[in-house]
Amino acid sequence: MFNNIPAVDFSAFAAPIQKMIDLNTAAIIKAFEVQQAAAKDLLSLSQARTKAALEIKDIDGFTAFVTEQSEITNSSFQELTESTQVATEDAKAYFAEVQAILTESQEVVAKAAPAPKIIAKKAA
Repeated sequence: MFNNIPAVDFSAFAAPIQKMIDLNTAAIIKAFEVQQAAAKDLLSLSQARTKAALEIKDIDGFTAFVTEQSEITNSSFQELTESTQVATEDAKAYFAEVQAILTESQEVVAKAAPAPKIIAKKAA
């Protein structure tokens, strides 16, 4: 029954799969590193602002603290906007690379798999 199946070099199918694994691994590592850096920055900011709050001694110190908080909030919002734009561009690049790998894999499959043979039915 399976004697009619032509031999196919299955090793050709592994290359696109490995490219997807490598791409996904790189994307996950990059996302982890970005999140880790953001967490460290947030921790440092939190510690610095806690220290600043503890150093408030009078109304002038409180006013300065609130002003700094407002500036930090504006700066943080700007950084969030920029990082969102970077993440959007990274996602577009990722999906373009996925599409390229999928297109390439179609070509690999087309070359590796022989064309199907049409067997005419014999008249009864």
